[in-house]
Amino acid sequence: MLWLASIVIILVSINSRYEKNLNKIGQRLSWLSLNPKAMDAEELERSMFRKIFKFLFIAGIGLPVVLLSWLYVAWFVGTNVYHRAKDAGAPQAVREFRWKLKNTDMSFDQIVREMMKASEEDPTTFEKVRNDLVQEMMDRGFTTD
Repeated sequence: MLWLASIVIILVSINSRYEKNLNKIGQRLSWLSLNPKAMDAEELERSMFRKIFKFLFIAGIGLPVVLLSWLYVAWFVGTNVYHRAKDAGAPQAVREFRWKLKNTDMSFDQIVREMMKASEEDPTTFEKVRNDLVQEMMDRGFTTD
């Protein structure tokens, strides 16, 4: 049951508002840890077949572990406890930023402003931070649309 639950969690997470907001700033959720990570422009152009194959491969990795069910239960509980403990110590501004990423459709500029609030940067440097992020995305192969 936990294996099926984790597959559902992956499917819901990679099709969530959080994932879509992360894509706007050149990031995506890792399928293994569900943490944000930088992505390349080629990742947006991958075929549906390749995405489905990757999902089935990752889901298949868990199948042998399911056969050793208690080890899988320990791994599942351990990773959830780790993520909750990691989030518990986050400042309020960071938790608000994560909430907005997960629950609201934000423009690129809004995401940059919220990132600056969460990292307590001076709002007057918005253009510089925005341009640095755009340049970083262009260095990774994204086009300016």
